[in-house]
Amino acid sequence: MANLFSKQYNKRTRFTRMCIGEAVFALMDQKEYCAIKVSDIVKKAGVSRMTFYHYYESKEEALTDYFHEIVSGYIRECIARKNTIKDFRDKASIVHALKYFDQYAVFILKMVHAKLYHIIIDAMNNYMKNRIILHNPSLAYELYFYGGALLNVFIMWEENGKKESAKEIAEKISESMKLKDH
Repeated sequence: MANLFSKQYNKRTRFTRMCIGEAVFALMDQKEYCAIKVSDIVKKAGVSRMTFYHYYESKEEALTDYFHEIVSGYIRECIARKNTIKDFRDKASIVHALKYFDQYAVFILKMVHAKLYHIIIDAMNNYMKNRIILHNPSLAYELYFYGGALLNVFIMWEENGKKESAKEIAEKISESMKLKDH
């Protein structure tokens, strides 16, 4: 019985946290990020101020949590696809990453334009550290390099209107990685 309660509580907790994150995101359509107040967020999210502060100390922390949930979804998809730690550089994995995060392009670009790039790169680094480097510490520098490069390529691809397909981008990245090996 306690386990059932725990699962329901966790679902409700996650739902509340995501409502708060989505409220910040929606408010970014209406005003500059720096002008958004916690009172705006709680009103938009339909939660109390006390609930907001139960989960977060700041609106930036709410956005960080929201983006980490997006990355967690990516990890769940990688596990479902049976991607291994060694697959992170292959074309299929690059295409998957580009297509997955393309679903959240509006959010990611809003964060970049609000000068919150650090939230995205921190999540990328966290992913690399906890999912890949943990199993292969010798790749740490290469993975941080790769993660930052892939993120910047993704942002450029989105901002340029995705003129190339995800597959074409993956091929270009793969080719540049081969040059590195020579």
